[in-house]
Amino acid sequence: MNLFAATTAGNAVSQLATGVILGALAFYWLLPRPKGRSVAFGTFAAIASAVVLVSWVVRQFGDPARDTVGQVLFWLFSGGAVLFAAIFVSQRNPARGAIAFAFVIVSVCGLFLLLAAPFLMAATIVIYAGAIIVTFLFVLMLSHTGEMADENDRSREPLLGSLAGFAFLGLVLLAMYQSSPTAVAEAGRPEQKLPARPVTAEERAELLSLATDLQLAAAAKTKDELHERTKDLRDRFADIVGIPPSAPESGERTNAAHSIPDRLAIARDPQAIAIARQAEDLRSAVRQTLNQVENTTLKANPTAADMAAAVKGLANLREKAVLLAGRGELPARNVANIGYSLYTDYLLAVEMAGSILLVATIGAVAIAGRKGAAA
Repeated sequence: MNLFAATTAGNAVSQLATGVILGALAFYWLLPRPKGRSVAFGTFAAIASAVVLVSWVVRQFGDPARDTVGQVLFWLFSGGAVLFAAIFVSQRNPARGAIAFAFVIVSVCGLFLLLAAPFLMAATIVIYAGAIIVTFLFVLMLSHTGEMADENDRSREPLLGSLAGFAFLGLVLLAMYQSSPTAVAEAGRPEQKLPARPVTAEERAELLSLATDLQLAAAAKTKDELHERTKDLRDRFADIVGIPPSAPESGERTNAAHSIPDRLAIARDPQAIAIARQAEDLRSAVRQTLNQVENTTLKANPTAADMAAAVKGLANLREKAVLLAGRGELPARNVANIGYSLYTDYLLAVEMAGSILLVATIGAVAIAGRKGAAA
């Protein structure tokens, strides 16, 4: 069997099982204990497991990003998270384990940033790399101040722990594989996704195309350019979000049975209901904005204020279309706004939390000092 050529379901499952078994053996050899630990064998098995599992993931799910920079950053952050997690689990020195845990958090936050989730990144750094690391420091200062203990040199049930951890990892990866389009096609069964996607791939592509055209229209300098770049936008939006209820019927399409709001009218899934409302909001914005643009272009000599208002409306309409497509731009000042809110609206709570942590740190140092003197 070729471990790097998962072309059938049997080969894919075999490759996954091979990677999981190698990983379990690697951590069994790496976990600290008085006898039977082998760093060399554990490191070799860990590298082999990583190569097999990474090859399996890439072949089953494809590249993590389309651009080279995104791929490099993804593998850098994901590899760092896995590497430092392994060091954290297998490390005998608790202080070094705490440092490795901090690097795990930083790597995971990098993945959050690649997914355009700056708030989740900032919250994870504050909570885990801040509060949880402080908790680790408390444990280090309050334990074993008198004499060295040997519990860090042995693990409880290293074999069962390694098997349980990698068995869970294998089950998660197997569930992901069985629900992937590749496994569905190989099994010869119809693809079923519950709940159904509220916005299809074709609708998303059309919304992104409309967003690009709206950006070009917003850059128009004259009313003729504005008219030329917006003349077919209403009909194109009609296929996606339907005809606004109060829009004139002449010259417009009336068959919108397959639009997003009509298709999701009977949906019960909360995500589908929220997207249907978002599509209805976009439909109203289309009518209002394009009517404003038409009124501006029909004027003989529109003023600069009229052109500016039309351009602003097109820019806002573009943002709504991009958000409905699920490709909203990364809000660069999201974290800054959170910090501003914390230190204005919730200043008292932040100061109280900081004071409690400071008092706890001083108390831990004092207690550890007394225990050391008594010993």
